[in-house]
Amino acid sequence: MMRIFTCKSCSRIHLEIGNTQIHFNSPHCLRKYLKTLDSIDVVYFAAINRAKGLEKVIILPLDNNGSVHLGFTVREFEDLKAIIRNYLSGEKRQEDRFIGLDKFNVVSLN
Repeated sequence: MMRIFTCKSCSRIHLEIGNTQIHFNSPHCLRKYLKTLDSIDVVYFAAINRAKGLEKVIILPLDNNGSVHLGFTVREFEDLKAIIRNYLSGEKRQEDRFIGLDKFNVVSLN
């Protein structure tokens, strides 16, 4: 399950991916993150990581040391980018917007 919202207490943007939380200080920081995600050659890395036998074929470092990573299927990765784009576009900017990632079925719960 993914969720993105602006915290009423700290005014930061919180992106929750399962049990993982990533915090952004501003929409500008979130746009830079999305630009980085958009620069990833999904087809290339999916092919390489599938050849290694990985189910989660898009691997993103979560920290600067490269010791913690998030793994995504191609569909999950595209859903991640979509939820960020939707947030940045101002559509449905509510705290209760979710995208569930249960076996690649995207479910929006409002």
